[in-house]
Amino acid sequence: MKKRHVVLIVIAFIVLALFAIVMGVGTWLTRGLEEMAQMQISDVDLSSLSDSTYPGNFKGYRWSNSVEVVIETNRISEIRVTEKHRFNREELIQELTSRIIGEQSIAV
Repeated sequence: MKKRHVVLIVIAFIVLALFAIVMGVGTWLTRGLEEMAQMQISDVDLSSLSDSTYPGNFKGYRWSNSVEVVIETNRISEIRVTEKHRFNREELIQELTSRIIGEQSIAV
């Protein structure tokens, strides 16, 4: 009977440890999401920019990216990601750059 009691305590400890790990990872993954969702991004007046390649970067919580934006005849013609963040999702990068170029606005 005592052995069964010890086994139950060990199982309970393992379950609690796994729960704590899952909660910790979940907290880390969602940290900063609300702040990022509420962030105001000012649009850029493309007519005020000369034809050139402009660097840009963002660092916030676990997200960080560096890009080069090519401006030609007052239009965004290309966006190159020069440094990707830790959890890279190529399809998301493609979607965002396509939307920015299509809408000619960074407020997408």
